[in-house]
Formats: sequence, structure tokens, C-alpha cells
Amino acid sequence: MREARKLTVIFEAILCSLGLMVFSFFIQYKFPVRLISFSALLISAIIIARNLRSPADIKKITGENISLKITLLYTISGIGLGIALAVFYRRYLGISLFPDSLHRFVVVAALIGCMEELVFRGFLQGHVEYINGPISILFGTLAHTGYKCCLFLSPVITADVDLRILVFFTFIAGLLFGATRYLSKSILPALSAHALFDILVYAGYISAPWWVW
Repeated sequence: MREARKLTVIFEAILCSLGLMVFSFFIQYKFPVRLISFSALLISAIIIARNLRSPADIKKITGENISLKITLLYTISGIGLGIALAVFYRRYLGISLFPDSLHRFVVVAALIGCMEELVFRGFLQGHVEYINGPISILFGTLAHTGYKCCLFLSPVITADVDLRILVFFTFIAGLLFGATRYLSKSILPALSAHALFDILVYAGYISAPWWVW
């Protein structure tokens, strides 16, 4: 029975990840092709929903808090990690290390970052953790990196994006966020890190960039 459960977890995690990648790849297309994107997202949503049938199942996403003190400690570390990654990324872009102003889009950016963490580090990593902890970190990271790459690899996208840099930043950040999720047994540190990263990176955006549909 345990082996059968492992196979089910692997199948669900892979199918959910592929659904999210197909969603990001086709989301910029016009209708009716865009329907492929929403269909794939629906498959991923069904997989997540069928694993959240009771309040206790929510812990698959939020994690099992060790203690309030440890969660707070890791959350503070997550905040520091988010700031450090944002400063490093802004330096790579050749802009000021910290934003000069905040615009309304920053709220949307933070919410998008939080949603990504709930899905990739929350559900997917938490789901695969049933099999193996370190592997779950790698799986969540690869799934998130694939999701991001598919968004920019779509043939309808004409923007000039250095995929090597995209993969590097997404993969490294994913490993770090995943590690805080695993070590703290809580989604809060990764959630805080990603949200703060997006706030500092997108603070100067007056409106949503093209990749936000």
C-alpha cells in the first residue's frame, strides 16, 4: 500500500507540474488556443483540490509548524533572504539597489509571489515530501523553474529574455526558498521571502508587465 501511495504522489506531482507549465506556455495566446492553457490549469487545480479534502490536509501546504519561536526565526531569515536576493538581482539589472518609490502594482506582484509559493513550495514540495524531504525541495524548484521558462519560451513572446539568467535566478532562489520551507516546516518563511523579493524588484512598475495576464 505504501509503494502504491508513493506512485500516486509521484504521478500527481508530475501531472500537476506539467499542467502548470502548459498553462504558462499557452496563456499569452489568443482564443481559442488559450483554452489549452485554462484546461491545463484546471487539471492542476483538480489535483490540488482532491488532496485538500479536510482542514487537516491544509497542512500539506502550510506545513507542520515546529514552534512559534522557530517559525518566527525562520521567517525573519526569509525576509533577509528576500531582501538579499532582490538587491543582488537589481544590481544585475544595473538599477538602484533599492526602489525609489512604490506603485500600486507592487501589491499584485507580492500576491503573485505568494501564490507561486503556495503552489510550488506549499503543495508540490509538501506533497513530494511524503517520499523524501531533500528530493521534494529539488522537485518544487524544478517545477517552478520549468513554469517560469515555459512562460518566456512561448512562440508568441517577442521580448528579449536571457533564459540562462532566468533559469539561474529561479533555480537558486527556489532551492533557498524550498530549504526554508523544509527546515522550518512552515510555508511562512518562503512566502515572506518571495513576497518581499517581488515587492523590491517590481516596486517601480506603474502597471503590470506583459507576463502578468
